[in-house]
Amino acid sequence: MPAKTRVIVDEREKPSGVPSLLKTLGLQVEHRMLDVGDYLISPEYAVERKEGRDFFKSLYSGRLFDQAHRLSEAYERPVLIVEGDVSSFTESMARPRVFWGALTTLTFQYGLNVFFTANAKQTANLIYTITKHRGFARPKGPLVRKMRKKVALEKMQMMLVSSLPGIGPKLAGRMLEKFGSIRRVFSASVSELSLVEGIGRITAEKIAKFLDAPYRPAKKTPQQLQLGKA
Repeated sequence: MPAKTRVIVDEREKPSGVPSLLKTLGLQVEHRMLDVGDYLISPEYAVERKEGRDFFKSLYSGRLFDQAHRLSEAYERPVLIVEGDVSSFTESMARPRVFWGALTTLTFQYGLNVFFTANAKQTANLIYTITKHRGFARPKGPLVRKMRKKVALEKMQMMLVSSLPGIGPKLAGRMLEKFGSIRRVFSASVSELSLVEGIGRITAEKIAKFLDAPYRPAKKTPQQLQLGKA
């Protein structure tokens, strides 16, 4: 009798129901606390599963791209599964092109293979199908990989400049090429920024305003002590 295909699953995925469904499909599920990914299929393939609501929250907070970066650094073929009714979220967005822009960045900059599923059952079936893809029968090397401590300097520079308002990977590359360093990019005047192809005066002013904005941490409201009755 052939051995079952093993999948390592993050402990926090248990409530989703997907791990249980994978067991019913005949996979050997091993739970661990993972630093990167939710489902480790082979030394090359790792899956990050996100429910629709969490996908959009992490998109707006920037956490999505940090996770994508970590996943692509650790695994050669990272997979992102977005589960749920995505259309209901995109229809209510004020700027739906932000969604398509995020998918473009995830695919072309981070190399993620993005899939959409309606529910946990479809997600489990997709993961099962990936595990049965040829080449997964006898994985070589460890499934769990630790993040490399030293991230490529170029990627770090691109990520930092790309975080500026209105700046994506393409414009970040142009800015770094023109100014030569992150320090020079951040110290550039509005006029200098406007000279970069693709950056107009309005975007340049937004960048300057963002960089010059004073730090004002939110003040915590002191909580009133509740005194018990004598």
